[in-house]
Amino acid sequence: MFCPTCGKNNQLELKFCASCGTNLEAVSMALSGREEDFFTKIDTGMDQFIARYTEHVFKTAPSDASDRKVAKSWRLLGQAVLTSIVDMLLFMLMWNVLPLRFLLLLVSTPFRLLSQRSEQENQEERPSIEDYKAPELAEPVPRLWLNQSVPSVTESTTLNLAAAKKKAAPTTDKLK
Repeated sequence: MFCPTCGKNNQLELKFCASCGTNLEAVSMALSGREEDFFTKIDTGMDQFIARYTEHVFKTAPSDASDRKVAKSWRLLGQAVLTSIVDMLLFMLMWNVLPLRFLLLLVSTPFRLLSQRSEQENQEERPSIEDYKAPELAEPVPRLWLNQSVPSVTESTTLNLAAAKKKAAPTTDKLK
């Protein structure tokens, strides 16, 4: 509904304009040309009450409640019946689940409390990080196999390569 004072488009379920505060309910009654009697007010109130009840299953129910058509009232009633059925099914499910959870808690609580108590005692017995001292290591074993220094791989290779070239040089001359 558009506010006649400021022109803002407001939702149908609002009684007052969100921008200027004009009473939109009075404006809608003036535009419709009818005055609400006692039964119309009760009918509207019941539709809004049912719409609030069905809101957790049907999200659009409150927006339909302000519409004063008979078809909308029947739709709200049907949504309320479906919501009641869903609620009864959920109630029966919870009626079975809650006692089971109670029994599980009743049986498992002593064991869980003992487990928590032993964990707390273990936490108290464990040394803290500040009290930790690293273990002393034993003396290293002396080298049994390598008493002398080991020549590098490259020194040995270059010496052997030079010797191999000297031996190979006279034989290649003979082939020519």
